[in-house]
Amino acid sequence: MRRPRSRLARLAALLALGLALACRPVDPLPGPGEAVDCVCAYNRDLACVVVKTEPDTPRAEYQGRTYWFCSEGCRQAFLKDPRKYAAKPGR
Repeated sequence: MRRPRSRLARLAALLALGLALACRPVDPLPGPGEAVDCVCAYNRDLACVVVKTEPDTPRAEYQGRTYWFCSEGCRQAFLKDPRKYAAKPGR
């Protein structure tokens, strides 16, 4: 016969599950119609690293390449120092 778990044990199990889910590696590779926001990637802001490439998505050209951004703020940061963000390895 199985003993019922105590409230503390249930809470500990939920906490462990939450930590396991929160610590999963995030796959920042873009799919079709998506791009990596190099400013967010540089700043390790994983919430908005991958952006949809739509006509109204902020973007900029630098050295013959198009860079896409999650917001106008990220675009402006890139334009202030594009070498800083474009030099990120793997981008």
